[in-house]
Order: sequence, then C-alpha cells, then structure tokens
Amino acid sequence: MDADKIKQFFILHGEKFVVGIVVLAAAWMVYAGLQMPNMLDEVQPDRLATDANTVRNSIDEDHNEQILPEREPQFDILAETARKRTPVDSTAYKMPHLLERKAIDTSIRRTDPVMYPPMELRVDSHIASIAMLSRSGEYALKDLEGAEALEVVEEEKPRPRRGRGRRGGGMDEMMGMEMGMGMDMGMEMGMGMDEGMYGGDMGMDMGMMGGGMGSMAATAAGRRFDAKNNFGFVATPKDGMQPVPEYAWFISGTAVIPHKLMAESFREAFQEAEGYLPIRDQPLYHNYEVQRADVTNKSVEDLTDEDWVVRYTREKNVLEAAKLWAGYAKEIVPEDYRDLNVTAYIPPILLVDYKDFVTHPLIPMVSRREEQMKAREEMMKEQEFGIDDLELAGPGATGMPGMGGMDMDMGMDMGMDMQMDMGMGMGGMGAYGGMAVVEEDPVDYKLMRFYDFANTNDKNTPRPGRKYVYRIRLAVVDPNFPANALQQPKVSTLSGDVYQRVSKLMEAAEADKNRKGHFQRWSDWSEPSPPVSLPTFNDYFAGPVEAPRTKVLEVQGKKVEYSSDPPTAKAVNFSYNTTYKTVMPIWMESLVPGSVLSYEGPAELIDPIDLVVKKVEDATVTSQTTVIDLEGGRVLPMTGDTELEEPGMMLLYDENGSLKVTGEVEDQEMYRIYSFAKERGL
Repeated sequence: MDADKIKQFFILHGEKFVVGIVVLAAAWMVYAGLQMPNMLDEVQPDRLATDANTVRNSIDEDHNEQILPEREPQFDILAETARKRTPVDSTAYKMPHLLERKAIDTSIRRTDPVMYPPMELRVDSHIASIAMLSRSGEYALKDLEGAEALEVVEEEKPRPRRGRGRRGGGMDEMMGMEMGMGMDMGMEMGMGMDEGMYGGDMGMDMGMMGGGMGSMAATAAGRRFDAKNNFGFVATPKDGMQPVPEYAWFISGTAVIPHKLMAESFREAFQEAEGYLPIRDQPLYHNYEVQRADVTNKSVEDLTDEDWVVRYTREKNVLEAAKLWAGYAKEIVPEDYRDLNVTAYIPPILLVDYKDFVTHPLIPMVSRREEQMKAREEMMKEQEFGIDDLELAGPGATGMPGMGGMDMDMGMDMGMDMQMDMGMGMGGMGAYGGMAVVEEDPVDYKLMRFYDFANTNDKNTPRPGRKYVYRIRLAVVDPNFPANALQQPKVSTLSGDVYQRVSKLMEAAEADKNRKGHFQRWSDWSEPSPPVSLPTFNDYFAGPVEAPRTKVLEVQGKKVEYSSDPPTAKAVNFSYNTTYKTVMPIWMESLVPGSVLSYEGPAELIDPIDLVVKKVEDATVTSQTTVIDLEGGRVLPMTGDTELEEPGMMLLYDENGSLKVTGEVEDQEMYRIYSFAKERGL
C-alpha cells in the first residue's frame, strides 16, 4: 500500500477507532464497580452506635490500680535538700591573678596554630678535648714529664731599607722595633680584655698561674700554658669526681626557630576564641629531634624515610650534661634568644674556642636590654642643648638647670624598660613558672643546638670519610591537648577538625592512663643541611713567609724577577693526639712548596686540665697535606720609617683532596699562641 491509501484509510475510519476505545473503557469501569464489596453489609448506623457506646464505657471504668502503683522513694529528699543548700567552698576557685573581663565571641572556635619548622640549619665538624667525670682522676697525659723552657730565638737584624732619602738607619730600626713591641703589647692586652668580656674565670686562672700577668711560667711540673689563651671550659671537680680529658670527635649543628611568626600564629588561633588561657595558649617549646642521612653515594633528592636515623634529642643532651660531662661550658647566647628545652647545653670543650659552633648568624650576641641601653647612649650623645633650651631652676632644685625633667624621663623610661624586659623574660618562662604572661613583642628567632658524637659502641656512629646531611624538628606543648589535664579546653570550644584530632588523643591517653607522649605537637622537618664529614686530626695555622732574594733580568726588552731559591714559611701543625687526648702543636720553620706537613720527633702537649705543658720524645704526626705555593714576605713599596712586608699566604692541598688557602693575617693569633711565640722571644 502506498502512503496516500494509508492516509485515506485513517481519514475514513479514524472516528470508528475512537468510539471503540471509549466503549471498551466504559465496559471496564462497569466491571470494576461490580467487583467492589457492598458497604451496607458491614457499615450500618445501629452497629456503629453500639461500637461507640462500648468504647465509651471502657474509658469510664476505673483503671488507677493498673497505671498508678504505690511509689516508694529511693532517697531522703529532706537530707538532699539540706545538702544542696550548703555553700560551696570557694577557695579552689579563687583566681591568683585578677584579669580584666573580656567579651568573648563564642562563635569563634579554637583551631590549630601553624607550626613553623626550624630554618637556616648549619653544621660543622670538630675534634677536641672534652672534660668527663672520673672517680680516680687518672689519665695518660698526667704521667708525662713536664717540658723544659724553650730557647729564645735570636731575631734577624732588619734588612736596611732600600729607597731614596734613607738616613739614620740605626735610629729608624730602633723606632721600628719600639713600634713593633708597642703593637704586640697592645694586641696582647686587647686579647686579654676580650677574654675578660666572655669568661669570669680569668682572675682565678691568673692567680693559679702565679707567674705574673699571664706570662708562661716554669714550675716543678713543667711549663704552664698561658691561662689567658685558654678559650675553653675550665674543669673543676664535681660531686666528688675528678675531671679527665677525653677526645670528642663530633659534628655540631645550629638552627633557628622563627619565634615571632610562631607567637603570632598562636595569637591568631586562640586570643579571640572562647576559653583563651594565656598560660597555655602560647608557644611552649618542649622537645626536639635530629635525624641524619648518609649521602656519600646518594644525592639528597634520592633520600627516603628509611635513610634517616635519629641521632639527638633533648633527653640525650640532658643525660650527657648530668651524667657524663664534668659540667657544661658557659653560655654566651643572651637569654632572650634561647630556650632551655630546645637550646642544648654546650659541651665542656677544653682549651679551644667553642663560640663559633654554638652560635648562629641570625641570633644577636647582645641582649635586648643592652641594645636599648646602647641606643639610649647614642641618642644622648647626639642630643644637643642650646641657650634657649635652659630653664630657670625652681625652689629646692639641684643639678644643672633644665636637666631635671630629662632625668625624670630617663628614670621613668629605664623603669619601663626593666619592667618590659622582666615581662618578656617571664613570658618565655611560661612552661616552667606557670606565669600567665604573653610576650607583647617576641624576638624574631630562638636558637637550637645539637651534637652528633662519634662512639665506637654506637652502630650508627658517624664515620670518617662519609658525608652526612642533617634535619631537625621541634615540638611544643599542644594547647588543644596540654600536658596538664586541668587545662584541657572544653570540647565545645574546639573546631571540627581539631575535635577529630583531639578526640583520638584522648582515647590514646585513656588507654595508656597517661598523657605523656601524646601532648607534644611536632613541626615539619627542616630543610636538609649542607653535607658535612668528620674532620681530620690536623689543622694548620700559617705564619710569616720569607721571600728569597731576587734578581731583575731583562729578557726581550722586559724586566723579569728571578730567584734561584724558593720562599720559605713558618706554620703550626695543630695536631690532635688521640693517645693522650689533647692537642699537640708542632712548630714547622722551613716549609717550601712541595713540603708535606708530617712530622716525627719530640713534641709538646698541653694538659687541658691543669694547663701544664708536657713532652713526648717519639711523636708521629701523619699528614698528607702538601704545601702547593707560598706568597708574601716582600717589602711593601711604602714611605715611612718602618719597613712593612706583605703578609704570608699558603696554598695547601689537604687530606680531603681540596685546595685550602690560609694566611698569616687570619691565623696570627692562633699561630702565636701555639708556636709559643712570646716564650721564644718572637
């Protein structure tokens, strides 16, 4: 059939289809209605009335016996009422410090403050003597014979000054010698004054010496090392035990905590929240942890968590200082910039200066109080008074007219400064003293320290020839789950995320029946330190260089200096003797390019306990460090009566395969000390 016929069919018969569908629907509805039940068979007015009367009669009956049994009281209500009326003892709720009432927005919940990791991690390596406790007080160095007095070296006569207008050489030489002696004396006096600034034991040491103003003195036991050159710890008996020297081969590290950022983070998280408590809601440093990784054959980027091993904690430092060390060295960092729980004690390093490796460039070496006083002094120096600034003195006035007001202002300012300093100090002691004081102006940084000592009994001890990197993190007392359960914030004051975290800590503490180990909140790890290795047993201090005589030759129209002899130099091999556990300085006089800084023969050692210089006849110092080149010693082309020479410089190829440049200027103090230059008459 084509489309036209189909269309014509529906036009002619469509009405019939519609009528058929309507008829079928009507038939189905009639059939469905016939299948419904007859309501007249079940629902009759008389029957409904009978059912209603039956229900009403059942309601009117007395059911009290079933629903109201006789009650028996479980407690004495009169006694309980009397107890409730008894006043509560308010002593336990009395506040020791009345604080100003502050409106708290209860809609602000307690969050977790941002924890900033330590930063600017620096590491260094050392070999030195350290004072340890011993019951007997005996050590190998103590039994050696004392060293004899050194021979005075005859100084060479100054070379005559070449140049125009040179007259009266004898007088010039005498004046030059006098000026040199004056400079030496001034330098030595300056060194003594610097020592007095840092150590309070200078007077005692000089008294023990009994040899005048710090000069090298010969005694029955031998020569004594000049006490003013003892930059290390002064060992004394402790708890009935004697100090003995032990060698310490170790890596040290320092880092800083961004304390100001940390304090601001705590302030933002808690100060406006409900339940704010200053004693709890500030950064209270509690612990630290140091890890080390070996990067000898691996890059830092390839390190995994399995490569890092724990090497130092706060607990380890405290145990060393209390049980092993014969005390600890004097602290040199101002109290404002350190914290007892994260700034490790300084080991009792003997003889050598420990200041460099226990400080950090970001930590000031002057306290805030001293900075304020210095600034005030500078301001007073710059302040000028004119005639118009003076005022007539009133009755009973004393002193210079016009200065009374300034004195009073200074007194008030100084008092305010002292109060501010005391407040800052107490704020930093919140973890110890329990004082509800928050630092108004916290310092930028606080110092962290750690040490990694080599120990043959430790399987993870640092080993020579290996390269290591370190990282460090710190812990604070969690303000949302503090160590003191009485300071626990209400659960209703915590934000959702904090509640989820703290609830798990509560469950863990409940299972352990102790909060210890759960109230510490750790920061992230610091960035890895630069690679570092244990040092060799030798260090070197450069002395003067003597330039050879030169001839000026003319080659192809150019003037060329020629010398048939190489330059010579003096130096000190500052060797450490592991047998006697002390330094053994070797003075070397005639070093030339190509010289190896090894030595065999008699040598002297310094007893770091009593500062007696001892001698050993068959010392051996093995070193692969080689002198590559020498420079200096030539007369400077300057005018004047004193002949000055270029300072000496040495280029060394050290035992680690590195080139090292050292010079007479930077090594002058240590060279003179350990070459015994003063005793030799140099």
